[in-house]
This record gives sequence, C-alpha cells and structure tokens, in this order.
Amino acid sequence: MTLQLESTETDKPLSELRLQIGEPVRVDIRSPRARFTSKLLGYSENNGIMISAPSLKNGVSSSINEGNIASLRLISGNRICNFSCKILKLHDQPFGYWVLEYPQQVDQKRIREHTRVSVRLSCSMDDHDEMAEREGLPASALCIDISMGGACLQLPQALGNVGDYFYLTTRLKIGDIDQVLLVPVELRNVHSTSVESGSVYNHGFKFFDLDEDTRLIIAAFVYQQFLIETGNLDHFGQEL
Repeated sequence: MTLQLESTETDKPLSELRLQIGEPVRVDIRSPRARFTSKLLGYSENNGIMISAPSLKNGVSSSINEGNIASLRLISGNRICNFSCKILKLHDQPFGYWVLEYPQQVDQKRIREHTRVSVRLSCSMDDHDEMAEREGLPASALCIDISMGGACLQLPQALGNVGDYFYLTTRLKIGDIDQVLLVPVELRNVHSTSVESGSVYNHGFKFFDLDEDTRLIIAAFVYQQFLIETGNLDHFGQEL
C-alpha cells in the first residue's frame, strides 16, 4: 500500500507547530557532509532557533562553520516538517549548542501511522526474552512492508503465537547513510499465503517502546520510500 500523505503546507510558520522542547531533530548538512540527530532547545520567533550540538561520538566534521546551510527534519504530532536555514552561531559553552536562522516557511506533510510502504528488507528475528531458548531463533525473515507503527515479515514457518514478543533487527538506508535498526515488536497476526516458490507465513508485527531517535529514523525511512514511489527521489534515496 502506498503511504498516504496529505498535501504540503509551505506557508505555515514554525511558531504555529507547537513544537515541544527536547523534540529530536534530524540535521543534514551537505557541505561539509554531516548528518546527525539533535534536540530542539528553543526558538525565538523571527530571531532564531537553538538545537543541541552534535556529540563527538557522532563523528561530525569539525570543519562545520557559521554560515553553512543546514536542512532540518522533525516530527510534530502526525506531521513530518522540513526546512533549511543558515547556521548563525556555534557555541560550546556552557554546553554545546547551535543558533540557527529562524525559518520563514516550513514544509509539512501529514503521515498516517497505519499506512505502509512496500519494501524488501532482510531482517533477523530473535526472542524478546534473552533467557528464553525458543526453537528456531534467531531466524532470517523478509520484510515486505513497513509503517511508522509496524511491519509485515515473511518467514517459511510460523514464528510464534499472537501476543508473543520479539526483537527485529534490520538495516535501513536513508540517503547515503546506513542505520542499523533494533526494535521490540509484538506479533499481532500470522497467516499462510502462496508465493511463486510455494507457501510462506506473513507475520504482522507492531512496534512498541520506541525511543524518539528510533521513531524519527523509521519516519524518515518511510517518508523516503514514499518519495521514491512518487518519483521525487531515485532508488538510492537521492534527489533526481
């Protein structure tokens, strides 16, 4: 099923989004190349916004300077919001934070949690209980669709019973960045279906207990796949 996003609103100011302090923000800088997750620290309407500086462990280039352009992506409720702005000031005292130019416009798209995008992702499934010794785990699986709320995986046999908990591990490629995803999931349904090679079992899983960074990564991947499906990005997640 194609991801359903409502029409873009390009003239809604940042102040009307009711953003929460501490919201995760995905930051992308093209030159010098850098991508990391930050947090919203605050904003002053028409003056600027503040985000936390990247930590050293993110491996972000030290050559980023004031005047560089940063593209920011964040989730506000059920909206994905994107805007670009200039870095005004880089501070490291009393803690690391950046001051960015206040955006005059924010591109927004509504995203619905239950709609899914088609994918073909190799996954590994393991028991949620590390002490358990469930037969057949870990197991390889193929993810055939994914949404912000869950995923559908195909396996040659039923993995368990409805209500069972597992860990799902896969690798998501967002643009030219690889992200390893490890998420807890609950089995909500399972049924047999026919494919060219015979029969497989489709498993419907629901994500739960996601931290904000993981939620943002999944949303960014789902949104990217939508843009690929609609011809706005190539199959590598790059602009056409």
